Amino acid sequence: MINTLQEPIKLPSSLRGRSIHHHIIPTVCNLKNMINKLDSVQGDYAQLKQWEKRSYQAYQIDKIKLAILFATDEQRKSLIKQHILNGSPNEFGASCIDIYLVAYVAETFGPGKTVFFDYIMKSGISEKVNTAQAIWQVGKGDGVYLEILNNDGTIRDWVFFAKWIKGNQY
Repeated sequence: MINTLQEPIKLPSSLRGRSIHHHIIPTVCNLKNMINKLDSVQGDYAQLKQWEKRSYQAYQIDKIKLAILFATDEQRKSLIKQHILNGSPNEFGASCIDIYLVAYVAETFGPGKTVFFDYIMKSGISEKVNTAQAIWQVGKGDGVYLEILNNDGTIRDWVFFAKWIKGNQY
C-alpha cells in the first residue's frame, strides 16, 4: 500500500512512551502459528507450548480470545490489528513491538535483513546474531501475516502505522 496520507509519517524511536530498544527480544514463535495452535486446542491456553504462551501473552490475546476463536483468518487479522491500536504499546510484549522495530529500521535506515542486523548490533540492542534473527523473524513474520509490513520490512499499511503512532489523536 502506498503512503496515501496527507502528511509524511516519521517513525519515532519511542512508540507512545514505549522504547523500541528495550525488552524487544521475543521467543521465536510467530503469531500465525500461535493462533492456529490456539484454534486447534479450542482456546485451551494450558495446551500451548511455552514459546506459544509467550506470543499469546505478548499480544494480550486473552482480551480477544473468544472473538479470535470464532473468526475467519481475515477477521482474526483485523481483530488483532484493532486490538493493537486500542491498547497502549506498554501493555504489549516483545513480539508485538518487534513489528514496529522492523518497520522503524526499514523506513529510517533501509529495508532488508542485513540493514536490520547491522542496526541491532550498532544500537546496542544485542551483539548476538541469533537475537537479531529472532527479532527479525518474529517482527517481520507477524507484520507480514497482519498485512502491515512487506517482506523486506518496509511498511505496507501506512494508515495502521499512523494510528499506532498517534493513538487516539489520529
